[in-house]
Amino acid sequence: MKGPRVTGPQGTAAPQQRGVEKSGRVWHSIRAELTLTLWGLVLLTALMVFLVLAIMFDAYLTSTHQHSTEILSRRFGIPPQQFEQVLQEAGIRADAALKLSLTRGEEGRFFLFLLGVTLLLPSLLAWWSSRRFARPLTQLSRAAHLLTSGDFSARVSLNKSLERREDETALLLKDFNQMAASLERLEQERRYTLAAIAHELRTPVTVLRGRLEGVRDGVLAASPGELEKLLGHADLLGKLIEDLQLLSLAEAGELRLERQHFVVQDLLKRVGGDFTAKAEGQHIGLHLDLALEPVWVNGDPQRLYQVLGNVLGNALRHTPPHGNIRIQLRVDAQHLTIEVEDSGPGFTSEALSRAFERFYRSPDRGRQSGGSGLGLALSKSLIEAHGGQIELFNSPSGACVRITLGMA
Repeated sequence: MKGPRVTGPQGTAAPQQRGVEKSGRVWHSIRAELTLTLWGLVLLTALMVFLVLAIMFDAYLTSTHQHSTEILSRRFGIPPQQFEQVLQEAGIRADAALKLSLTRGEEGRFFLFLLGVTLLLPSLLAWWSSRRFARPLTQLSRAAHLLTSGDFSARVSLNKSLERREDETALLLKDFNQMAASLERLEQERRYTLAAIAHELRTPVTVLRGRLEGVRDGVLAASPGELEKLLGHADLLGKLIEDLQLLSLAEAGELRLERQHFVVQDLLKRVGGDFTAKAEGQHIGLHLDLALEPVWVNGDPQRLYQVLGNVLGNALRHTPPHGNIRIQLRVDAQHLTIEVEDSGPGFTSEALSRAFERFYRSPDRGRQSGGSGLGLALSKSLIEAHGGQIELFNSPSGACVRITLGMA
C-alpha cells in the first residue's frame, strides 16, 4: 500500500527557493553594486560639503563674535567680560528655540521634509544612473548566455543613443553583434558545407556501388572498359577527399608547404606546356607574356602549379572555340603579379561574389562538366598560405584572375 504524497512543503519551498535565488542575483548584480557605489559617493560628497560649510560657518561666527565684542565695547563702554556673559545667555536661548522649532510647528515639518528630500534624491539619482549604465551590460550578458547555448541569432538591441556613441560600452556592444553575426554566418557555412560534402560524396559512391552490384549480379560484364569506369569513379572520389583534406589544412593554417626558391617563368612555361595540347584541341590560343629577367619567388612549386592548373582549367572551360587565353607576368619592386585572362563571357555578378565558396558552381556549369566546385576555394587558401592574394574581375576581353605574391 502506497503512502500519500506530501506536496505541500515541496510546493511552497520551491517558490521560496526561487525567490531567494532571484533576490541573491539582484543584490549581487552589477546594477546593485553601481547603485550602492553611486549612493555612497553622493552621500559622501554631501557629507564633505556639509563639513566644509560647517567649518567655514563656525569660523565666520567666531570672527563676527570677536569683532562685534570689540566694536560694542569701544562704542558703549561695556567691559568685554560682561558682554561675553550676555552673548552666552543669548546663545543658550537661541539653541533652545531652534530645537523647539525643529520639533514643532512649520519649521519642524519643513526640516523633516528637507531631510527626506536630502536622502531620497541621492537614492533616485544612484538608481537611475546605475540602471542607465548597467542596462547595456545586462543585455550583453543575456545575449552572451544565449550565444553560448547555441542560439547564434542572439543580438544586443542598440537604441539611437548607443548607435551614435563611440565610447567603450557602445563599441563593446557593436563588436559583440558583429562577432555574433560572424559566428552565425560560420555556422550556416558549416551546415552548408556538411550538406554539400554529403551530396558530393553520395553521387560517385552511388554510381560506384551500382556498377559493382551489376558486376556481382552478372548484369554488367567485368570487362576492362567497365573496370576503367569504376576506377574513374574511384579516382573522382579520392580527388574529392584529397581536396577537402587539403582545403581544411590550409584554412586551419596547418598545411605544410615545401618552400624553395625558383624562377616563376619556369613554372608558368611548364603549366602552359601541359595545357597546350588541350587548348589546341579546343582551337584556343594560349599565349605567355613573361618578363625577360628571371623572377625569383620563395614558395611551394607543386602547390602553385595546382593553383595555376585550376585557374587555367576554368579559363579553358569557359573560353569559346577560336578564343584566346593570355598568361601575363608583371613585376614591381616588392611583388609579382600573374594574370590569367580569357576571351570568354566573363564572370557573372553572382560568380564574383561566390566563386571562392566551397562547392559553388556557376549556373552554366553542371556536375557532368567535371570538377567538385572546390578549385577556386582551394586556390584561395593555397595563395593565402603563401602570403599572397587572388582576385577575380572582368576585363574588356573577358574574365581575369589575378594572383599576387611576394618577391623572394
